[in-house]
Amino acid sequence: MRSQRTFDRRGAWLARVALAGLVPLFGATPALASTSAAADPVGVYVLKVTPVSGGNSAPLSAGTLLCGPDGGTHADAARACDQLRRANGMVERIPEDPGMCTKEYAPVRLTATGVWNRQLREFTQTYPNLCTAVRATGGVLFAS
Repeated sequence: MRSQRTFDRRGAWLARVALAGLVPLFGATPALASTSAAADPVGVYVLKVTPVSGGNSAPLSAGTLLCGPDGGTHADAARACDQLRRANGMVERIPEDPGMCTKEYAPVRLTATGVWNRQLREFTQTYPNLCTAVRATGGVLFAS
């Protein structure tokens, strides 16, 4: 358990340092895009899905999402960024994706740490299983 907390602290610290380093790079983007009629908001996120129990501290999945232009390691960056644009970069404001999930109990913790329009965004929530977690966050952002 102690090693899990150490990993979480170091992981969170590393994510913040990485994101802090990217903020100045994105600060110049609106000036470059000023020729277009409306510049898209710029965002960068580190996304993780981690099991809550079972003694395994390794994430089930982890990746990056860049918005404006859309990219990163996310499998469907364009749709994920569209969801974040509609929610102003706040994961908790993304509408739930309705649908059925099994009632298995295999809790997972979702973490999204990032920057949206130069503002720090953090989201951490625990769900009873991966299906419920993915649906609760719009069905795209944490889908693997």
